[in-house]
Amino acid sequence: MRIVQILAGYAEGDAISEEARVMQRYWCAQGHSCRIFAPVSTTAPNDTDGCSPLAAFNAREVDLLIFHYSTDSEATAMYLAASCPKVVRYHNITPSTFFRGMDDTVARQLDRAHDQLAEVVRTAHAVWSVSDYNSTDFEPGLTTPVVTVPLFSEGATARPTPDPDMLAMLGGGLTNFFFVGRIAPNKNIETLIEAYAWVHRCVDSRSRLVLAGSEWSCPRYFALLRLFAARLNLPNVLFLNYLLNEQLAACYASARVYVCASRHEGYCLPLVDAMRYEIPVLANHCGGMPQTVGQGGLLLRDASAKEWAGAMHLLAHDAGLRERVLAGQQKRLVELDRSREEELAERIAQVTG
Repeated sequence: MRIVQILAGYAEGDAISEEARVMQRYWCAQGHSCRIFAPVSTTAPNDTDGCSPLAAFNAREVDLLIFHYSTDSEATAMYLAASCPKVVRYHNITPSTFFRGMDDTVARQLDRAHDQLAEVVRTAHAVWSVSDYNSTDFEPGLTTPVVTVPLFSEGATARPTPDPDMLAMLGGGLTNFFFVGRIAPNKNIETLIEAYAWVHRCVDSRSRLVLAGSEWSCPRYFALLRLFAARLNLPNVLFLNYLLNEQLAACYASARVYVCASRHEGYCLPLVDAMRYEIPVLANHCGGMPQTVGQGGLLLRDASAKEWAGAMHLLAHDAGLRERVLAGQQKRLVELDRSREEELAERIAQVTG
């Protein structure tokens, strides 16, 4: 079979791009042809070897088209115009309300994506949603089959060697609380900073909050976060911007607790990555995150920054709690890794007959 995946953008470190690569490797190993296409304007310059320009896509040379959908882009028109068997891989669309007044261009882009969602899924032979939460976005009466297929990732076997310089920078015997992701308003990073202020001042002055993510996701929000940390006079809030895989591995290897206070996630792959690094996960009980962690991790519902601080400190230093959380996370990883290749083969068979 000739399988093609089209994406709105492509870059190392991006969860959707990583999943596309995992799918590509699996299908190529099974004897299929599989190519990835994305717009040149949203393909990272150093990642062009793994991704072809969207302008070169030809729907007449495709037996199965998989469209990774999370935002509006020129890829949407390409997908809609294609007449081959099609699958929508639905990664969720962040509500535009998080970006209004912070980045109105992105807000309009997300609104367009929501407006087109019904048409996009109606033309598909199937929808593979990364979580049950995502499936609530679809209109009642949708006849296109929708199944939940958790996000595919590289897994523990692809763990790179941690960058030694980054390991040294994050050492010094400090308790590291770590977050990685888009620095975007829905991530609610201000709560992590405020919670860390409580931890640093009240219970653990030898601690550090490490925030990794590109400042270009939402520059105004990034600037406001830095101002907030400065106004709170916090010396150990570290903004690391974009990281290479080896640098990211060093951050995970140095972390005592992984923290995510996001208010909207369709899945949240870093939670799984943290579990693979055997780091206790502390996350917000919302969106697709409860399904992602299952019985692993520690989830907070409607918690204040002070309550986040208490949970961060306990998860970092209470040996019994850490042991229970880590044991639950290992069970969840077994569930996520079980028969993933067989699931891909089954999903293709359902679409192509």
